[in-house]
Amino acid sequence: MILAFKPQFVKPILNGTKIHTIREDKPRRWKSGKDIHFATGVRTKNYNCFKEGKVISTQRIFITYAFNDILEVSIDGNYFYDKNKLALNDGFDSYWDFFEYFYPIIENSEDKCFSGKIIHWTDFKY
Repeated sequence: MILAFKPQFVKPILNGTKIHTIREDKPRRWKSGKDIHFATGVRTKNYNCFKEGKVISTQRIFITYAFNDILEVSIDGNYFYDKNKLALNDGFDSYWDFFEYFYPIIENSEDKCFSGKIIHWTDFKY
């Protein structure tokens, strides 16, 4: 299955610093063993599959806005404290970049939160 990425994430994926991605998965299609086609330009004439791999594992993630630029995160039902590590492992340069990406999603959601999966293509788990 195709996983679409912004061009800024190609290098971190290829050099191994982005080791997972966080996505909504309402149809529950991302499961261990599924093929991954890492791509940019999905649904355009600039489509580029730059890597192939497999889903090693997934974890449930829940993110909500707390206050003063703080996002609260739980992974597999457990509160997660090291949000900077999560941000770096997801290919962001800092927690602040991670916050700026997810806050608008949360702010515009019906429940004021984000619920999804961490899709791992390495053996790493939280």
